[in-house]
Amino acid sequence: MPDNPWLSAYGEPYDPRPAIEAWRTGHVEDAVQELWDKLYHQGTVNSASYAAVGEIVLMMQKQAEPDWNAYALVASIEDGRLAKGSTPIPSELAQQYENAWTAILPIALRDLAGAQDDLTVRGALAVVSYAKGQHTLAAIALCTEDERVEMLGG
Repeated sequence: MPDNPWLSAYGEPYDPRPAIEAWRTGHVEDAVQELWDKLYHQGTVNSASYAAVGEIVLMMQKQAEPDWNAYALVASIEDGRLAKGSTPIPSELAQQYENAWTAILPIALRDLAGAQDDLTVRGALAVVSYAKGQHTLAAIALCTEDERVEMLGG
């Protein structure tokens, strides 16, 4: 991730790397909460969100066990990017963001093969779906079972 002062989270400078490093080293709860608050607040994303995706994917490449929060956060950032009126990806981050999405697909497929818990399955499915351009399928994958049943009229 470039050292750029323009990375922002809602008009304020924010560098997600310290929180991602804390997450990587086991300080999961506080780090993940901070990242959700700063990178995907009420469904909106910003330049710091886009910059963080590559760093989160690098962390995921080194993890022995899948982390549903990583999948859910990356997928949610992509969901926010695709929303009407979202902040566009700065040109300086576009290639890094695209590369992260290329790199996460094989990780998600690997983790999906062995995943048993609902949150990891849904997060990995959402990432695979977004990576393959299946945006609606990804959005549905992020929904809970109850939400999906309701969508189907059940």
